[in-house]
Amino acid sequence: MMFMPYDTVFDKFPGELKIGSVSSIDENKGLRGGRVILKTGEQVTYDVLAVATGSAWQGLVSFPDEESRYKEHIELWRNKFEKAQNIVIVGGGAVGIEAAGEIKDVYPNKSVTIVQGAKYLMTDIYPRKFRVDLERRLRLRGVDIIFDDVIEGQPRVDPDVPIKTRMGTPVKCDLLVLARGAGPNTSMFKFLLPTPLSDHDYVQVEPTLQVRGHPSIFAAGDIIDLPEAKQFAKTAGHATVIVQNIVSYLKDEQPKEECKPGKEIIVISNGRNGGAAYLGILWGLRFGDLFTKSIKSRDLLVGIVRKNLGLPAHF
Repeated sequence: MMFMPYDTVFDKFPGELKIGSVSSIDENKGLRGGRVILKTGEQVTYDVLAVATGSAWQGLVSFPDEESRYKEHIELWRNKFEKAQNIVIVGGGAVGIEAAGEIKDVYPNKSVTIVQGAKYLMTDIYPRKFRVDLERRLRLRGVDIIFDDVIEGQPRVDPDVPIKTRMGTPVKCDLLVLARGAGPNTSMFKFLLPTPLSDHDYVQVEPTLQVRGHPSIFAAGDIIDLPEAKQFAKTAGHATVIVQNIVSYLKDEQPKEECKPGKEIIVISNGRNGGAAYLGILWGLRFGDLFTKSIKSRDLLVGIVRKNLGLPAHF
């Protein structure tokens, strides 16, 4: 378990860090700026607002905000994995694949099954050969995979009674891990008019990453309605566009930097020593265990995140 301080995030810039959860955004009528309303009732004024609240998950990766509750959540799931013998993961995306690999690292003899609603792992953003290779690597580690089927809702788990998929397939299970695709964490936008949210609650943005209909608000990351995979690798490009456009906006200049969907790049770990990667450049490059281990599997990008926060990469 690891916590990283934000003490150095501003470096010498005269910024202020405020810890809290946002409940809504209140714009100034006819004027630039507004207020962010925290769940405590506190109001934080802004001239320009950038929102990057990420995805909202269920179960294992639905982490509480408070440090004490976060620690309790981690310990609870550690105990669940330790006691379980038949673990079923619902969803064959990156989270489900990486969870299976981590479980097999610690408990190689436990039964792990992924139930995936499509014919292959991941989504069709990625080429079939890459998706089939991910499947092969998981099966080599003893992970079972059920394709073209789903587990609906969150059924009650009984070690003595198998759960059933939609197609009626019985699956032994004493621990159910939900790893279905996450939704955008955009509840704070629901009171803005006109609404900037799409039918699936993603934030609609202009090419400048200004929120549609609300030019003093910018949005980035998993929450925006762009035709690209929602992943960490995209955030650096979004940030570059937003920073340049915020500077222009504050100078009363027209923001001109535009965000264009980038090449799909993904690195998926399969435990500490392997995995697979895809780089959507040239003809589409695929890499295996050695590349993935050196880039991600050893520390799950913790070193890179620490560097971005101004902390020593190693701890």
